[in-house]
Amino acid sequence: MKLIDIHIHGGYGVNFNTSDKKNIKSLLKKLYCRGIVGICPTLVGDSIENLRKRFKIFKELKNEQSNNESTIIGLHLEGTFLNPKKPGIQDKKFFLEPDVNNFKNLTQGFEDIIKIVTIAPELDKNNKFANYLEKNNIRAHAGHTLASNKGGTSATTHHFNAMPPINHRGENLALDSLFDDNMYCEIIADEIHTSNNMLKMFFKTKKHSKIILVSDALPAAHSKKEIIFCGKKINFNGKDKNNTLAGSVLFLDEIANKAVKNQLISQKEIEKYAFKNPLEHLGLSEKQI
Repeated sequence: MKLIDIHIHGGYGVNFNTSDKKNIKSLLKKLYCRGIVGICPTLVGDSIENLRKRFKIFKELKNEQSNNESTIIGLHLEGTFLNPKKPGIQDKKFFLEPDVNNFKNLTQGFEDIIKIVTIAPELDKNNKFANYLEKNNIRAHAGHTLASNKGGTSATTHHFNAMPPINHRGENLALDSLFDDNMYCEIIADEIHTSNNMLKMFFKTKKHSKIILVSDALPAAHSKKEIIFCGKKINFNGKDKNNTLAGSVLFLDEIANKAVKNQLISQKEIEKYAFKNPLEHLGLSEKQI
């Protein structure tokens, strides 16, 4: 079974925002052994200076890859262009207005390593930023948002989480995206981020070619110690001291197998949701992984 995870922050104590190249390469090998053959390392909010240092490290790692490690497809920026009213575990002092100039200032010289950017669509004036990203072959995801619609984005980030809950009146991003057959949706099917019944509704409702299983795995996944993530101490359950859920402590293979065991999806659907659909969303062929 081959898997691609487009939303993962680390694992085995390795943090994509802070760890050195040696430890990241070690993690890439461990992920490959789990069948996770490609990833979009996901970076949370940080200073422009520190993020650019991470871009440099991942660009070098991508150019140095070997056959026995998970392929770095490109980075997923989750923590920069979000709504401060929906920060989740992240530090809103690092958030920037989602516009083209801010993105260019942040990524200049490293544009080719960026593959996904999560944004709050309601803060993107006239959808200019999302449209710019999509035109430049970077997927714009809606997440950490109060938006009532998708704006110019082509996918949602960890569907249902860090967005307004489904309501039976008016427009709603989470609900509208379920019925938009052009919209991809990330889903963390661990039954912690999203309940069993809500997952059942999701898998019955969403067009199967637009479902993408992700892990949102934290550095705490399979770590033998507590970790610091977004400047906060995260416990073994993936939560901080205030019980705020920071992410998952399971890898994608574990989440997929759990979903099959609990009869949420079939074994055959794993390949579609966690390999073929991510490739199609990112405009890649299997040979590029």
